[in-house]
Amino acid sequence: MSLEYRKWLTFSTFVLIAGLLWFFFKYKEVYTQHVAVDVLWVNVPSNVKIKDGLSYQLDVELTGNGFNLLKASYVAPIVELDFQKYVYKNGDYFFDPKSVMGSLKTQLSNNYKIGYVSEELIIIKVDEFISKKVGLKSKIKTVYEDNYLPVVSPYFIPDSVVITGNDLLIKDLDMLEVSHIDVAIKDTLVIKHIDLVELYPDIKVEPSNVDYVIKSAVMTEGAFMVPVDVINNKDNVAVKIIPSEVEVVFNCKLQEYEMIDVSDFKAIVDYNDLSEDYNLITTDVKILSDKVSSIRFSPQQIQILVMR
Repeated sequence: MSLEYRKWLTFSTFVLIAGLLWFFFKYKEVYTQHVAVDVLWVNVPSNVKIKDGLSYQLDVELTGNGFNLLKASYVAPIVELDFQKYVYKNGDYFFDPKSVMGSLKTQLSNNYKIGYVSEELIIIKVDEFISKKVGLKSKIKTVYEDNYLPVVSPYFIPDSVVITGNDLLIKDLDMLEVSHIDVAIKDTLVIKHIDLVELYPDIKVEPSNVDYVIKSAVMTEGAFMVPVDVINNKDNVAVKIIPSEVEVVFNCKLQEYEMIDVSDFKAIVDYNDLSEDYNLITTDVKILSDKVSSIRFSPQQIQILVMR
């Protein structure tokens, strides 16, 4: 290594060290300067969206050491501000920077002292959408297997949602149809978790997930011969009923079969439905037990003969 090169290297090293020392001593001092602080809006209402491509900054006077201020000059500090707390609507949406001094101090006080914030009102450019509550309508096919039958009609939890989106799309939408692959029922309780965002990607749905609940039970059939009663025969006119009984076939849960008897059904015909002394009248069968899920009966009509 030549002497000239060693002199140049020594000189360069001293210059570099001197520069680093100057930089360190200069920027460890406390300075005050105006810095642009980026705003990140949180808690924005579901029917409002900040216009794409727009950002908002506050002109804030910060006091701090030179290193932090130098960093802030290249990478703007970020503060989170509650949209619903600090933005108000008066035709347009407005934001008063003076109102957030407390939030600025809370979020930036670790590195800076806040001295000033711009006082000029800021207009927040947004897109507004329609929001409304709608019910859910099932388009899900349920296939009951192995003697399972529904105890109640399948239902959603929750049974309604709030939708937000394009005016034309939302305006005439009063019910949200929910589809899913066919559901085979082989158990007493089946719950399907459904993501509404996948079904409706163009609108906002809250909540975005719902449960479809299907309650069923293993069912069995039984039958009774139920005597037919005549109602509204105010004058106690003698009548003959042919036949005097109807066969009622019922469905119930297997474990409740032994709890059901003939007294849980009432077959009636209405005397007021007679139009002549001999007539066919439609039979009505009432279910008197909540343990019975469904019935069918025959005959559907019986003959009434008035005895004169």
